[in-house]
Amino acid sequence: MPRNRLWIREETRMLGVIQIMTGIFIHCLGLLWIYLLFTEIVAFGAMYVPLALLTGYPFWSSLLFIFSGAFAVLLEKRRSPFLASYALVANIISACISVIGLLLLSLEFVLYNINIKNPIWPHVMVNSFQNICLY
Repeated sequence: MPRNRLWIREETRMLGVIQIMTGIFIHCLGLLWIYLLFTEIVAFGAMYVPLALLTGYPFWSSLLFIFSGAFAVLLEKRRSPFLASYALVANIISACISVIGLLLLSLEFVLYNINIKNPIWPHVMVNSFQNICLY
């Protein structure tokens, strides 16, 4: 009986698909942020650029999530130790990238509350949502 057979769980493909969908969702969120930024400039003459948009997080992180999901889907189709190591490294990198995203979002909340002096109506809605989440 050969010992070099890879045992991969059947849920690997589903987890890969979820990672790909997460990458697409984050990319669309970045496009929405850009649209809202330009709309805010035209409508209010004010400009507040989100920190995540400044770093380009929605765009480079979405690519990494899509790649790690693709590696997970390929791993279930073609079971090789080489592909398993790539999928493992890609998933570790995706986990680190998601932690970076959480830190950017937390920093964004803190910086927004410190810097805003005279909020306009979209900022009031975000601020009230933060207050609801804190209680």
